[in-house]
Amino acid sequence: MTVLPLTVSVDGSTWLEYEDISSKEFLSLVRAGALPQSASPPPALTLEAYDTDEEVVHLAMADGLSGAYEMTCGLREQARNPERVHVVNTRTLCVPHRALALFAVRLAEQGLDAARIVDELHVMMGSMRSCLMPEDFDYLRRGGRLTPLAAKFAHLVRAFPVMEQTDDGRRLDRLAIARSFKKALAAIAADFEGRGVGAGYFVGVSHADNPGQAADALAWLQERFPACRLGLFELGPAFITQGGPSCIAIQAVDLGACPDLDLRGL
Repeated sequence: MTVLPLTVSVDGSTWLEYEDISSKEFLSLVRAGALPQSASPPPALTLEAYDTDEEVVHLAMADGLSGAYEMTCGLREQARNPERVHVVNTRTLCVPHRALALFAVRLAEQGLDAARIVDELHVMMGSMRSCLMPEDFDYLRRGGRLTPLAAKFAHLVRAFPVMEQTDDGRRLDRLAIARSFKKALAAIAADFEGRGVGAGYFVGVSHADNPGQAADALAWLQERFPACRLGLFELGPAFITQGGPSCIAIQAVDLGACPDLDLRGL
């Protein structure tokens, strides 16, 4: 597996996330008043990953939430063997994206070719569900990641809003308005249950320097979904640019095809 880092920038300075700057360092700049931006992985790193005679399965972040997929499709044509590069719009990010990547590695180890791997990934992609509890809507609004209705509603709400990723993966829309954190969690849980989340699923809770509420969410969800595996994660700088400080993402993906997949193993 090759991991292509996204880039983040503040006031003209640019870094590769995880490699050049940590989430803690980035958050300190943002909370000091800096206006952050994020961008796709550097083209040179992508083309370097394509410089092989083997087949490549490139799992790009959700088109619409990121420009990485669109850029990758253009870079594919510059690859040494473009016919051997398979670019996938994962329609997701964070925990389900991690699951797709680790599942692809497992399938490759089993000897499946790229086309079969992509087919299997699309099956897993059909089970993904993502919700977000932002503390500050300005980050989402500036990035154009809200539907027009959700962007308008963001000005009016002083409660615990819950956003859902649209089914095409391209935007965030309103799922619920809650008067407490637990009621916000209950709205997400009801949505998950309505979509069949249960045995075989992994539920991930990710946060941007909000460990207390994230741990509370994880404990509450463990009681609500006892048949699921759950995990706690920290969000990286690029997602902090999108969701904002203190946001919490709650996501689910069916690991039924590979129930022992270790999502902490990346």
